[in-house]
Amino acid sequence: MSAPPVKVVRAIARLNVGGPARQAILLHAALRGRGFDTVLVHGTVGPGEADLEDLLPASGEGVVKVPELGAKIRPLDDLRAFGALVRTVFRERPDVLHTHTAKAGALGRLSALAYNLTRRRSRRCLVVHTFHGHVFEGYFGPAGNAAVRTAERLLARVTDRIVAISPRQQSALVDRFAIASPAKVAVVPLGLDLDPFFDVAGTDRGLREVLGFPRESFVVGCVGRLVPIKDVGTLLEALALASREAPSLRLAVVGDGPERPALERRAADLGLHGLVAFTGWRRDLPAVYAGLDAVALSSRNEGTPVALIEAMAAGRPVAATAVGGVPDVVEHERTGLLVPPGDPGRLASALVRLAGDPAGSARMAQQARAAVERYRSAHLLDAIEALYRSGLGARRG
Repeated sequence: MSAPPVKVVRAIARLNVGGPARQAILLHAALRGRGFDTVLVHGTVGPGEADLEDLLPASGEGVVKVPELGAKIRPLDDLRAFGALVRTVFRERPDVLHTHTAKAGALGRLSALAYNLTRRRSRRCLVVHTFHGHVFEGYFGPAGNAAVRTAERLLARVTDRIVAISPRQQSALVDRFAIASPAKVAVVPLGLDLDPFFDVAGTDRGLREVLGFPRESFVVGCVGRLVPIKDVGTLLEALALASREAPSLRLAVVGDGPERPALERRAADLGLHGLVAFTGWRRDLPAVYAGLDAVALSSRNEGTPVALIEAMAAGRPVAATAVGGVPDVVEHERTGLLVPPGDPGRLASALVRLAGDPAGSARMAQQARAAVERYRSAHLLDAIEALYRSGLGARRG
């Protein structure tokens, strides 16, 4: 008689556009194809955020939406969300509870603690949490940052396996912030469906017409949420500086978020009329990358930047700030250009170089395409399956 499938309950705060949601949806669907019984619990996106719920299975099988679960701290809603998570965990009786993002990570792991306290060791669930990035600095003031770090250290004690998505993130969790011991933290790089991006060939100049740019423009794209941590304002300042040396430079800001009105005003103040276009959210990302000549990222902090991986798979040269896990994706001077955060002058120089050195840019783009092969989804699935099975063996003795 065959053993029953391993049951996994996966929790994420919301399915907004970005790497964590793509990762959670991919794992939910693809592990089902590998014989796992999976349930995905998710919350509600915030105002102005685009969601990826259309990527979920059309049948809705194995999907639980908790409306009160979201990114922001709201005590009453959070209490209701915690109750819903506890009920889901006790109903589903998982072998593995795997959480993603800070809010779901906290509430989900506390739910797992309540569940495991009522089970003998052989029936307790393996508790796994993935750090897609971190909020230990850059998001709150000193007191808030300290509180978050303390909370994560306590949560790590009731977590069996912690997943870092890059070696630098593992170092931050273990060495810099002392969240968990080295034995508990495993590096599992992101896994993405990159085939549509590897299929991109050449440059489609039709996007320039849509954006109102001259056909001979060198169009740099910025793809992602328009939130403070992305520091798109520095990219706008860099464009203003770079356009003096490279008049053909144009910028397409692909995405949306609460910072958009302020960024549009900043672009006007910098005299960038006709040099920058805000497109809002676009779902046809392979076509977007095909219409770009390069991609820039100006973030002050990052986990593993999905936009850069997709751009590199599509054969676009990149310029990015050397923060978080970015240097694990981009090797300076080989697969792209890295600059310090918050430095419009250095970022401007990188943009001028990409526009003025077609042969060098093409060489870096070709090497980048080969480098991101490691982010294909099959590698992620193999690693997560192995982590679950080995972790369960250790958890249950």
